[in-house]
Amino acid sequence: MKLSSKASSRMLARVFPVLMGVAMLGSGCSQQKMPQEVDKQALVADSLYMARLYSGWEKQLEAQGQERGRKGSHMELDLADDTQYRFVTNRLQAAGSTPQNSPQLFRKLETMRKEKKTGTPGPKARKDRLTSATAGEAEANSRCGHMLPLTDVASADPKLAKFQASGLVTCFDGADYAYADVTAFAANRERTEFRVLGTESLEEYASAVLETPPLPLSLKVNPDEELFADSVAIAFDEETGEQHVSYTVAESSLVALGAHDINTITVQYPKELIGSHFRDNPIRTCLERGAVTGYLDCDFASGSKDPVTGYFKPFAKPYTGIGAADPESSRSAWVPAAGAYWEPSGGAAYDISRLYLPLRGWYQVTLPSDCSLDTLTSDATLILMERGGRCVAGTAPGTSVLKGSLPFKTPFLDDYDRTKLNAPFDGLADFGKDCLDQFQNVRLMMRATMRATCVDYATGTTRTHIRSRFQDILNLDWRNACLAEGTRVTKADGSQVPVEQVKVGDKLLANGQGTALTVTTVSRGGESKPVVKLRDALGGEVMVTQTHPMVTATRGVVQAGELKVGDSLLTRTGAAKLVGVERVPFSGEVFNFALGTPEELAVAAPEANTLYANGYLVGDSQMQTTLEKQRHLDSREVLARLNGAWHEDFRLHQARGKSARR
Repeated sequence: MKLSSKASSRMLARVFPVLMGVAMLGSGCSQQKMPQEVDKQALVADSLYMARLYSGWEKQLEAQGQERGRKGSHMELDLADDTQYRFVTNRLQAAGSTPQNSPQLFRKLETMRKEKKTGTPGPKARKDRLTSATAGEAEANSRCGHMLPLTDVASADPKLAKFQASGLVTCFDGADYAYADVTAFAANRERTEFRVLGTESLEEYASAVLETPPLPLSLKVNPDEELFADSVAIAFDEETGEQHVSYTVAESSLVALGAHDINTITVQYPKELIGSHFRDNPIRTCLERGAVTGYLDCDFASGSKDPVTGYFKPFAKPYTGIGAADPESSRSAWVPAAGAYWEPSGGAAYDISRLYLPLRGWYQVTLPSDCSLDTLTSDATLILMERGGRCVAGTAPGTSVLKGSLPFKTPFLDDYDRTKLNAPFDGLADFGKDCLDQFQNVRLMMRATMRATCVDYATGTTRTHIRSRFQDILNLDWRNACLAEGTRVTKADGSQVPVEQVKVGDKLLANGQGTALTVTTVSRGGESKPVVKLRDALGGEVMVTQTHPMVTATRGVVQAGELKVGDSLLTRTGAAKLVGVERVPFSGEVFNFALGTPEELAVAAPEANTLYANGYLVGDSQMQTTLEKQRHLDSREVLARLNGAWHEDFRLHQARGKSARR
């Protein structure tokens, strides 16, 4: 799996010189390309062609009863079509990429074109056939996501409409090469004339998530024009066979509704409720287990709601849904908030093997007078910022990813202002299983788009009114890692007790030097996945969840799921070589602890927050978080992570950057 930090790998931002004539500098491992002369009229003409093609694609989806979000919000391009192929290569060359300075990129595009013309399946298609038994979510795992966030920006001048747009592409487990751009046009309502406003583009190597710098837009209000933005995304990965070339659009009317204009998404949940004292604290959902006493950090928790009393008990079976913590009452014990409970709709059972997130809030947008609502569409998307990938909430619990929207309720007009549309949303979003094991730095992106028909009674004509809004939330995570019940841990006095008997305030032995740390938090709950059963040559044995930190003799701290036969683990009596590593079903409870008061940790050695579990030295919940961050923030050089087929492109890219800076 390719791991990269967006901040460390972002390349120099570039713009189309023939469209803007301005270059922007970015930071990171990539360098700026020299602009290439491209036929400006051909670019605009092909953009008009693509816009009409996209409109037809949307109508086809609608006729088939499918949502735009179900297809991932983008249209895959057919490079066998001469116009589409010219459009993509011209956009690349306008951004500075040529067959001479990016030979592998253009070879890949030409190969895709030939495969499409001859009907020969590419490597990804062949791989998909081999894995057709898991066609549902396995398909989503192999796909890239392409988005075009476009949103209004507040303007003090009623004669000016302001916006911001960017292009984003991400692939599960990253890509060897990724490219995205965004171009904005002022278009007439018939989409027969385009006037270029500006553009941004970006490319990265060994990338997980690529997003162009935001493109600021400011244009005069004009009822006869609309803002039209389009984006091209490209991604290739040699290991997975991913070949992704796509196109998407976003639109908005140019409105002048004065100081009372509204276009906002207000989010009530999810939000930070408890644990804000922790550094860089995320909004945390604890799906199967978490702390009910001590230092609390589960803003949302799975649990069981009593059908008679209505009381919600966190981390208790049978799981029925998710509750939110009461931030005022949850001081030393987790207390549920009144009225903040969600369970699957339509009578579906709560499935602990899926990733759920409560979504509650409302979308408000101002309609001009004499307009009626036609459609209200939306997306709720998780972007996996380190691993790469995009998961979209299902329209109903149990559906797979890439198929859904915000859980909207019935929209209504405000009683006091009949031009203000209110669209509440409230429900348990199901993001499937593809995102379940992603713990760090997950970005939630929500989009709402309103289309209305407006009537000009003076002329008897009608026109379409479009408004769109994006709302981001950074960052979120989900937490799971524990020791199986019955596992014996060693207290400060050398005695051993089962994990289920440990309580806040107990002191556990942390290492062979006699250091003891205070238990500050006890987490407990269930485990739906098989646990890892470890056996060593001396007869020792322990069962832990797959992400629990284990201390090895030679590899340092690793997750239990990464261990293999032959590895040596540290124990109270020395190193012990593993002779058995199995995944076994488990239906009991699991437990975890946070160790060390602030005073104890201030004088403790690095990675001192460990304990002995059945004699094995293992990490606590804080070490688990640290380990995940270290894995995600891997800073290996790009060439070490990049497939050799792309080394020439990357080296040429680096050389161009050095030349440009002289």
